[in-house]
Amino acid sequence: MRKYFMTAFVLAAMLVFATSGLALEKTNAQLVDGRGTDGWNAGATCSVSYFNTCTGWLWVWSGWADGDVLGAVYDPCCPTATLESTSTYIWTGALPGYGFTGTIEVSADNGSGCAGVQLAQQSFLPASGPNAHVWGVSASGPVVLTMTLASATGAPSPVVVPSDHPAAGPTGPAAWGFCYPTPRTVHSFYYGNTNTGTICPGSSLNDGVGDAEWLSWSAAFSCIVSVEESSWGSVKNLYR
Repeated sequence: MRKYFMTAFVLAAMLVFATSGLALEKTNAQLVDGRGTDGWNAGATCSVSYFNTCTGWLWVWSGWADGDVLGAVYDPCCPTATLESTSTYIWTGALPGYGFTGTIEVSADNGSGCAGVQLAQQSFLPASGPNAHVWGVSASGPVVLTMTLASATGAPSPVVVPSDHPAAGPTGPAAWGFCYPTPRTVHSFYYGNTNTGTICPGSSLNDGVGDAEWLSWSAAFSCIVSVEESSWGSVKNLYR
């Protein structure tokens, strides 16, 4: 759990790399911390996120096809929770009027880190920067947030999505085993394509050293806490 800083990025050298079961362009980018914070999860009990920017470098992933599905799995911070909202971060979004859109949905984890019973769905035009969505659905266990990218023309999606950077950046330091925990539980995945067949379990974003997590993707949960009658009595005594 943590509240994260808004980020801006400076583009660096281009690389092409194929993850296990997934061929995408990924580009090194240097992280520059912003100065502000956002209030998209204000009022929630906790914000859950898994990314780590300790190296000061990022990967930005591009080359998505129409129907590609990417997502993340979140563990609620209490046994009985409400998923209030989620936030994703897009490096480059789809421009309105160009036929690029999609859907974003939350589902119960099917036990394999994939979408099971759907809890809610919204249309989604991924805009550059933070993208926040309000849900207000019950979450009695892990939830899966999935983003399905769509193109009315079938052209490749212009959406670019950043992740953290487990491998050493061009200027270091080495992350895996140093400022990143090992082993690291994977929460961010590529789930295949709705046109050619989704996959479960999903493919992790392995950069040759470790598995990356989507940058600034977070889930805000509210916890349901029961209050015993004796506790109410104690509270009342404070105001006598």
